[in-house]
Amino acid sequence: MKHVILLIVAVALVGCGKKAPPAEPEANTKPKVMANKPEPPKTEPQKQVPPKVEPKKPESPKTEPKTEAKIPANAFVNTLGMPFVPVPGTEVAFCIWETRVKDYAAYAAANAGVDGSWKDFGFGFQQEDTHPVVKVSWKDAQAFCAWLTKKEMAEGKIKAGQKYRLPTDAEWSVAVGLGRETGSTPAEKSRGIEGVYPWGKEWPPPVGSENYYKSLKADKFDYTSPAGSFAANKLGLHDLGGNVWEWCEDWYDPAAKAHRVVRGASWGNIDPGSLLSSYRNGYAPGRRYDLIGFRCVLVGGSGG
Repeated sequence: MKHVILLIVAVALVGCGKKAPPAEPEANTKPKVMANKPEPPKTEPQKQVPPKVEPKKPESPKTEPKTEAKIPANAFVNTLGMPFVPVPGTEVAFCIWETRVKDYAAYAAANAGVDGSWKDFGFGFQQEDTHPVVKVSWKDAQAFCAWLTKKEMAEGKIKAGQKYRLPTDAEWSVAVGLGRETGSTPAEKSRGIEGVYPWGKEWPPPVGSENYYKSLKADKFDYTSPAGSFAANKLGLHDLGGNVWEWCEDWYDPAAKAHRVVRGASWGNIDPGSLLSSYRNGYAPGRRYDLIGFRCVLVGGSGG
């Protein structure tokens, strides 16, 4: 009997078997496809006709509106096309705008060895022929004036006793419309007249008044602007505020004789104090900077 029971247990174990653990699915396996799956009918691909697109008209750069300053009827225009008008209260005629790229290019082309910094703009902006030349030192500006005087004297455009030079600090003050200033040096006179700007007495500068730093929103230019882009003052002079600083003849502090005067602020200025008509700054005569240019005056009248 004992043997019969053992035999029955053994047969039961063999018949049932042991379940194996479920297998893990394979990673990234492709789904199984049914055999003899019907293929989709073959069709000729339709010819795709590209939609008609009208060519885009090039947009005018926002920083380059086409402007052309009106040259006053009483202006003397020299061989480079630089117009000069007399400034009452001085003995000189002022160029109505700052010396342009094309004016300086004529000088550089006629003279070997002129420093080429004026062609290279550290802030990465480009200039057209009618923009004010920048990265010229006080010494560079002096050399330009001497060359222009000699050139036009030889061509009979100006006469004996006349010459081109930079304006003095006092002449520049008259041109911008300042009254009597106190102080004996440019350094002492700086900021001496508060609340007066080249555009008037309001702050901030009104839209369209001058070319200053873009956050002031006074103009549409990111950097320099073409000569004559903004309205002239009552004497017919443009850009006595903004665009570029302008070299003057004088030492900022005559006792130190380290820096020459610059006036008028630039496209990179924003501080109310530096935009004042009475504000002076000073730079070493050999300094070249993207914010500095110059304006010429004609000594001895309005040409021959």
